[in-house]
Amino acid sequence: MSNNRKEIDPYDYIEYFKRNTGLMVSMDKNGKPNVMALDWKTIEEFQGNIVIRAQVAYTRYTYECLTEGVNEFSVNIPSDKIYDAIDIAGSYSGRNVDKFKKAGIQTIPGINIKVPTIKDSLLSYECQIIHSSKSNMSSHHYFYGIIVIAFASNKLIK
Repeated sequence: MSNNRKEIDPYDYIEYFKRNTGLMVSMDKNGKPNVMALDWKTIEEFQGNIVIRAQVAYTRYTYECLTEGVNEFSVNIPSDKIYDAIDIAGSYSGRNVDKFKKAGIQTIPGINIKVPTIKDSLLSYECQIIHSSKSNMSSHHYFYGIIVIAFASNKLIK
């Protein structure tokens, strides 16, 4: 596969997914992508599908993108090369700042979704939202995205 990555099963390399902060990419109703730092995430089964369940605060621009914009997202586990992007993605709002430009993040067009993935990621998952609900934490919302394709960097695959 191009872009120095290969398609994988969503459960492959799950230890990297679990222990590392991710970069979640969403897209607003005008087609503008947004990226945020994502710690509260799991890969699990939901209604017979393998999904990523992500928790997003109601106050975040990402919440607005996921509820009013494109009904998709990608989750990317950054390599060391772009790891500092987590600080920028988690410290600024996409309402006011182009976090991709500020962090020097390059994207790869989605294969099965409109939302891009992030170049120089160890893992990338393209997801289509199939359900959302309130979480146990009143300040956050669950988004369940069926994993339509997953990739691992050639650096990770040995």
